[in-house]
Amino acid sequence: MTGIKGINPISLNTERLPSKINRRDSGFAKKIEQAVKDVNSKQNIADDAIEKVIKGELGIHEGMMMIGKAETSLKVLSQVRNKVMTAYNEVMRMQV
Repeated sequence: MTGIKGINPISLNTERLPSKINRRDSGFAKKIEQAVKDVNSKQNIADDAIEKVIKGELGIHEGMMMIGKAETSLKVLSQVRNKVMTAYNEVMRMQV
């Protein structure tokens, strides 16, 4: 009795890592990078506003508004990070 010819065994690890990296979509990574830069920028603006309030160059209300914007953007970014990590952990727990 002879085996079936022409059928190759299927493996999940047939594609090499460099080719996987080259074909992946970097859109999500770019959006996350832009969000981190935006939060950093707002944090820097809030720091400058604190200095200006201390020097008397800016009113307390305007300074507090800038601090509030920076705090809100940081909270949103941390929640997005938490959701991404939860999704990643769920995918890693999936059985193939």
